Amino acid sequence: MGFALPCAELESTLRVLAEKLPSTNIDEIVLSRLVRLLYTNLNGQLNECLHEHKLSESLWHALLAIYSRPEHEILPSELSDILNLTRTSATRLSDDLVQNGWATRDTHPLDRRKITLKLTKTGEEIIQQISPETNAVRNKVWSVLTKEERQQFREMVLKLLATV
Repeated sequence: MGFALPCAELESTLRVLAEKLPSTNIDEIVLSRLVRLLYTNLNGQLNECLHEHKLSESLWHALLAIYSRPEHEILPSELSDILNLTRTSATRLSDDLVQNGWATRDTHPLDRRKITLKLTKTGEEIIQQISPETNAVRNKVWSVLTKEERQQFREMVLKLLATV
């Protein structure tokens, strides 16, 4: 699946904007649009893959976060921090994980006031099943860049993120 930027229409629109608003930086607008389109297209492909398995991107990332932890166990507050979610959203996500049988809620072994989420065997199996598919989607997109280009891109994006 390729993508073509509608350059003629965009350039025409940007030329008009630049005339009406002289402080408009066309290059910055184009770069911003390209970053957005890259995100939208990559995310769309990943979500298409995940939806075939009745998963959302949030649930997928939650499964991976739990799987990455020792004993495949995590506190909901840690899940919230890792996924950059509000505590309420992390609770909803936890509910969905439990409801789908991908995780269980247990009392923390050292602090009975805390609850942990623990990945179930079904949760582990779905990760093993779907990971190759999501990896293939990402690989398809990023394989056009060399290792050095990926590193440069990463550094540039981190530099940009430090300003926003």
